[in-house]
Amino acid sequence: MRRTVPGLFAVLLGTLALVGAPATSYAATACTPLAPTAAAQEADAVFTGVLAGAGQTDDSVKPKRFTYPVTVQTSLKGSATGRVTVITRGGSCGIGRLQPGTQYLFFVNAHGQAWLAPGTLGTTSQNVPATEQQVVAALAPPTVTFGEPKVGAPESLRRIAAPGVALVLIGLLGLLFVRRSPRTHV
Repeated sequence: MRRTVPGLFAVLLGTLALVGAPATSYAATACTPLAPTAAAQEADAVFTGVLAGAGQTDDSVKPKRFTYPVTVQTSLKGSATGRVTVITRGGSCGIGRLQPGTQYLFFVNAHGQAWLAPGTLGTTSQNVPATEQQVVAALAPPTVTFGEPKVGAPESLRRIAAPGVALVLIGLLGLLFVRRSPRTHV
């Protein structure tokens, strides 16, 4: 018995080490964008818009930062309307450069007076109408339907009170039984 306890302990520690191992592989997939429905929940604002210009590049920060004027077409979530400024970043997890005149579906977070489009939220120019429909469905409030109340005579008082009266009678009989049963004195 003594030999098996340390062996089991070693197996348990080995299993815990293996369970913790995939955490290192998570770093490689940390830049994968969220699905549109999840990104819509995470973002401060979601809107479709067209880049109104080429934007500006800021090389003084690493990774590079790109600032674009965007004309909002449809605001699906948040307060982005009219013409807004969207900031993207380069690098391995950034979106990078966007194409002027192209329609995008932006998933953004507030960043001062501008909006930041991180690469992990999945701002895209691919299949915007279909993705927009997914986002609208994800953000829509749940629908509630109400049925008609039952029509007819209400239940009689006897039918409603019968279960309660039965429980009271059983309780009283139980008390009588316990009171009359012989008690053992210790």
